[in-house]
Amino acid sequence: MNQLLLSTMLIASNGTLANEEGRELHKESCITCHIIEHDDTFYTRNNSRLHNHFELRHQVRNCVSVFSIDWFPDEEKSVVDHLNSEYYKFKK
Repeated sequence: MNQLLLSTMLIASNGTLANEEGRELHKESCITCHIIEHDDTFYTRNNSRLHNHFELRHQVRNCVSVFSIDWFPDEEKSVVDHLNSEYYKFKK
């Protein structure tokens, strides 16, 4: 029972750390390129081009490629996870 609890806590803390990493990477590399202020309405506006998790991943991958952002795949994933958990709430 203790192992199960410890494992669950470890998994939860890894998700939190990844989300914090995603938040920081987003803050460092993404916000500076956009002219529009990045508040909740930027991501949740009615005319959003993103409608699902696949499109969100694709958009982040495009930005990483076009702007030559030097992220590892796990860093890219953490930004996607951050954006999804904070704003989009798409099912994976």
